[in-house]
Amino acid sequence: MSKSVTLKRTVTIKAIVTEDFKKYLTYELETSIKDLQKKMSDIEVQAKGLIDSLGKDSSPEQSKMISQQLQVEKQQQESTVADLKKRIEDAKNLKLDSEFIQGTIDGFTTIKAGDNLYQKLGALEIVVKDGVVQEIKGEQEG
Repeated sequence: MSKSVTLKRTVTIKAIVTEDFKKYLTYELETSIKDLQKKMSDIEVQAKGLIDSLGKDSSPEQSKMISQQLQVEKQQQESTVADLKKRIEDAKNLKLDSEFIQGTIDGFTTIKAGDNLYQKLGALEIVVKDGVVQEIKGEQEG
């Protein structure tokens, strides 16, 4: 019986651009923007509550530090929202039938003596169209 080991590797997911995919991607990005805006609103309320609860017990430096930290967080969130809005515009302008790298996931492969490690761990891509696998490119099990 031959020894084998299972290794983790990165699998790239590519989507063939369709009108439905563009709508899905735009929806996902818009949802991310709404989530970030809600999170920022929640942080502002919590910070205000913290400053109010400290009240007279806090020094002006503490209040200023909390306000500065909130401002930094707010700027980061605003930058992320601006980036997401740009990505929405980019998504709307994607060419139909082009390939869009949707992201990566972890995949697993089993190796045993005699296997070519570079082929087993090499690039693996899954191409989908409206969520349906169209093609698997690269080394596969079997």
